[in-house]
Parts: sequence; C-alpha cells; structure tokens
Amino acid sequence: MFDTYRDVFALRDFRRFWLGASLSMFGDGMTRMAFIWFVYQQTSSAAALGILMICYTGPVLIGGLVAGWALDRFDRRTVMIADCVIRGAAIALVPLFHWLGILQLWHVYAAAAVYGLLMMVSLAGIPTMIPSLVSAKQLNTANALEILSYTVSGIAGPALAGLLIAGFGAPATVLVDVASYFIFAFALAGVRLSPLARPGAGNAHPSGLGAAIRLLVGHPVLASITLMFIVFSMGMGALSVWLPIYVTNDLHGGSTLYGLLLSATALGESASALGLGTVSNHRALGLKIMAAQVLAGLSIVLVGLVPGIASAAIGLFLVGFFDSPLTIWAQTLRMAIIPPELRGRVFALIRLSIQGMGPAGSAIAGFLLPVIGMGAMIFISAGAIGLPGVAGIAVGPLRRAHGPAPASAKARAEAS
Repeated sequence: MFDTYRDVFALRDFRRFWLGASLSMFGDGMTRMAFIWFVYQQTSSAAALGILMICYTGPVLIGGLVAGWALDRFDRRTVMIADCVIRGAAIALVPLFHWLGILQLWHVYAAAAVYGLLMMVSLAGIPTMIPSLVSAKQLNTANALEILSYTVSGIAGPALAGLLIAGFGAPATVLVDVASYFIFAFALAGVRLSPLARPGAGNAHPSGLGAAIRLLVGHPVLASITLMFIVFSMGMGALSVWLPIYVTNDLHGGSTLYGLLLSATALGESASALGLGTVSNHRALGLKIMAAQVLAGLSIVLVGLVPGIASAAIGLFLVGFFDSPLTIWAQTLRMAIIPPELRGRVFALIRLSIQGMGPAGSAIAGFLLPVIGMGAMIFISAGAIGLPGVAGIAVGPLRRAHGPAPASAKARAEAS
C-alpha cells in the first residue's frame, strides 16, 4: 500500500527537500505560538495580539507578489535559501535581545512582519519546485506529503512549544525555528536540479504579473477551482468564529473541548493526506474535487442538524478528511496546467487569493452571527463550503479535467 511513499522517498533530492521543508514548518508552528504567548504574557491585551496577527498576515499581500516574481525570475533554490537565512536571522534576534535585556514588544512585531513579508516564498516555492523533483506519476504522493507536513506541524509544533515555553520561556523556544531555517537552507543547497528545471532555461520568461493573471483568470479550470476555493475559505473562516461560541454556549464545554474538536479536524486532514499519498491515479480530478467539496459541506450540515459533542467531533473530522484531498488534487491539476516559467507567480496569486478570504469570512460571520443566530450561521458556512462543488458541475472543462500523465525521464526534463 505504501510503495508510492517508498518510491518517492527513494529520490534523494525530494527526500532532502521534503525533510528540510517539514522541519521548517514545524519550527514555524512553534514560533507562532511562542510569539502569541509572549505578547499576551507581557500585555494581557487582546489588542496587542491583534497587532501581532496583523504583522503576521498584512505584509503577505505585498511580499507574496514579489515572491512569485522572484521564484520565476531567479534560481528557485537560491531564492528559498535567501528566505531561510533572512527569516532565521530575524527570528534569532528575539532570543538574542531577550538575553541582552533589551527585548521590547516592537521587536517581536518586527520579526513577525519579516516572517509575513517572506512567508509566500516557501508557500509558493514548495509547490513550484515539487514538479522538478518527482515524476508526473508521483505528484499526488509528493503533494500529499506537503499537506501532511502542514497538518502534523500544526498539531505537534504548538504542543512542543507549550512544553518548551513552560521550561525555558517563549524567547528561547523560537531557537528551534531558527535552527530549522538553517537546516532547510542547508538541505536546499544540496538539492540537484536539471538546468532545464531552472527559470530562464529553455523557455521565454514573461515579466511582471500580467501573464500569470491572464492564465489564472482565463483558464476555465484554474479560474473555477480558485473561485470555488475562495468561497470554501470564507466558509472555513466563518467556522473559526462560530465554533468556539458553539462549544461554549451549545455544548457547554471549555477550552479543552474546543482544542479536541480542532484536533479532530487536523486528524481528518492527516488521515486523508496519508491515504491519498498512496494513490497515483490522476483521472477525473475535477470531478473528485467537486465531490470532496460537497461532502465537506455536508459534514458541517451534520453538526447543525444533530447537536452534540459526538456529532461535532465526527463532522469536524470529516471536514478535515475532505479538505486535504481538495488541496492535493487541485495542486496536482494545477501542475499539469501551469507552465514551469509561470509557476512561482501563479501559485503565489492562488495562495494569496484563497488565504486572504478566510479572514473576510470570519469578519462576515462576526457581523451576522448575533443577527441570524447559531443554527443559521452553521448552515450558511456549510453552504459556502459545499455549494461551490455543486456549481463546479456547470464548468465543462473542470468536469473533464485530469492530472498529468506519466512521462519518460527525458520528457519530464523537457517539461520542467
């Protein structure tokens, strides 16, 4: 069953790349929690935490566009190594200033802003480089491993950070992340890419974002999936608002139950990502994406129709279970469509547009929930999550969309 994983891990360059990226994701999860804890511990202020979140997310809008251009213009390994070194150095200043006795709140905000400014380099760079490291047949497995890294690091990173913060303090805890950046940079330096897999080699290189925007907006499959996922992200953003209130008021639970329900979602994501990594069939990916999105929406309907802890846990597990395939299949499909010389910019645009709509969904839910009530809010978020999958049926090219067909080594090199 796991032969596909064995075959992918047998590839030295992918193995090196994935392990380095996974460690970096793990470290990022630890630093995020450490920064949140430190800021709240110093201020006891929700407003201060809000400023920290703005520093984390606001600069992405600017840095994301530059990151996509840089990934397509220069050697992608070099861009990602520079990102690791700069972000690692910025994060390292926090424990250094703490030990020197000069650490102030704005130093933490500045480090978070540097992280946000450069975050899209890895978010767009990882899927941009994957097709150059594995065969077309192995894309599902490689994409599943990327999603698995994100989900596992999102669970294990904060858990370990909590232990280290209690023992050594928040500033010292981020040293793990600093080390992970330099380990990833070292791993990237040893990854071997074919000269044809590098930007500017063998293909004309359109400048600016115009070509990427035209492809993203003009290609029916890319445009429809992106719109479907934008609405899905808004539904998940709404869920993040009503879930803690639902736990408190309807399930009469506290932070422990809330954490367990979030873990149920992450467990579902990890389980499906692990299972999909064993599948190399790229047929009917468009139909699979639509089905998974509909099923994710129905999972939230279960939470609304059957109140209770058990149904909430099952529903949230299933949301996570159907969420991972959306990303994996869509990423495989995009890799078959996007030309190598545009991958950096297009992946940056896609991830910026989708991630940016989560907060918008949260804001809308925060306004609507007191007006329409919990039950209606749950069903609205379920509709935002699931109904785009139904609407996708109207897009003929998406119904017929398949992933990349396996190719010979020579063809892979020419395509990359």
